[in-house]
Amino acid sequence: MPLVRLACAAALLVSLAAQTQSWAQPSSQSWPTRPIKLIVPTGPGAATDVMARLVADGISRALGQAVVVENLAGASGLVAHQTVARAAADGYTLLFTNTSGMAINPVSFKQLPYDPAKDFTAVAMVCSLGPQMLSVNAELPVKTVPEFLAYAKAQRGKLTIAFDTTAGAAAFGAKLLNRRADLGLTEVPYRSAAQMTQDVASGVNQVMMSSIAAANAMVQAGKVRRLAVTSQARFPSLPDLPTLAEHVPGIVMNGFFAIVAPAGTPPTIVARLNERIGDYLKVPELQQRLLGFGLATEGAGTPQSTAELIRSEQELWRGLARELDVQPQ
Repeated sequence: MPLVRLACAAALLVSLAAQTQSWAQPSSQSWPTRPIKLIVPTGPGAATDVMARLVADGISRALGQAVVVENLAGASGLVAHQTVARAAADGYTLLFTNTSGMAINPVSFKQLPYDPAKDFTAVAMVCSLGPQMLSVNAELPVKTVPEFLAYAKAQRGKLTIAFDTTAGAAAFGAKLLNRRADLGLTEVPYRSAAQMTQDVASGVNQVMMSSIAAANAMVQAGKVRRLAVTSQARFPSLPDLPTLAEHVPGIVMNGFFAIVAPAGTPPTIVARLNERIGDYLKVPELQQRLLGFGLATEGAGTPQSTAELIRSEQELWRGLARELDVQPQ
């Protein structure tokens, strides 16, 4: 009898321990029961941060639970991505990532503190159209891409092209254009988009590759002239602005922003997040705000289509790095 009682007591303790663990770790069906953290790889006030806060607000209202934005800027987004890669896969830590973090960093650094292919679960696409833009000082005697190409070749070695090195796509875009069109431009890297645009507006440099938003103020002031965007198709709010690929085949950089979670996050949570984000991206007011940042959304897609787009971008940037002979640092 004592052995029977001992076995029963042990079984009871195991049962109670399992129940306690279950209570301590709510199931995905009850998620969310507390605030969700959205990690952003830029500082407060940057376009990426503002966009992330808009999406966080939409998710928060849809789920009835606060979504708190935490900015982990610097180091090309490495800290933010590493933090989420190491977080618990419980749906309470998300990452607002982009082309740089998931596709450009892997070809720019010899070692990363995270694995873009293994450490994350794709949740939803936020923007799949975030191109770079080619623009020139307004005093330059060119108004179209063909005129610019002819002028640059005639002035070979005399023109400069500026780009912001903190935005990896801009550097790649400038170098790719220079090489494929054989322009002989002197490449001038910057660590500040604001200083870069100011210098192009004042004529210190004549050409630049930047985001649409970075050039907006100087374009509106009449000091910088837009020539083309690097997207596959023309940008929705600038239908008269051609794509660079219309004149220099193969230069296509769409750029993207997406939300991912730590690998292993329950599919039910991922699916619910995807659905709520998808609903919010349909709001016309949000779409207009995104266009103001030089970004456009085609919807959240599915977790699977988001993962596929990220993989295709990674392949694209590996190819570009080989073509440009980019050596990881």
